[in-house]
Amino acid sequence: MRNVPFDPAPFPGPPPPAALDRVADVLDPILTPLNFAAGQAGASADQGQVIFCRGLIDSTDGACVDLVVDLEARPDWRITDVRYWGFTSDRWHLAFESEADLSDQLSDLAQTLPDQLS
Repeated sequence: MRNVPFDPAPFPGPPPPAALDRVADVLDPILTPLNFAAGQAGASADQGQVIFCRGLIDSTDGACVDLVVDLEARPDWRITDVRYWGFTSDRWHLAFESEADLSDQLSDLAQTLPDQLS
């Protein structure tokens, strides 16, 4: 067996759309004080997600608990769902302004997430 050095660089691929980076840029300062890791983004052509992992708080099995922000380009990027797996199933989907543009959605989430997740 030959030792091959591990290369931690991510697999090559296109960068996520700027809208997903914007979600992380706006919500990271809100969520990191609540023990979430910085947002990690991934996307296909017209759908994306930004996932924020929260250590052991609200975990029932000692694993990371995710806050997931789903987005879709229609034609401009907008948030389509916000889920937090640390709640019971009837509360997973968090409230957000579904018909607003992305800027207004992020502004609303920046104001409401701290109360919803505390």
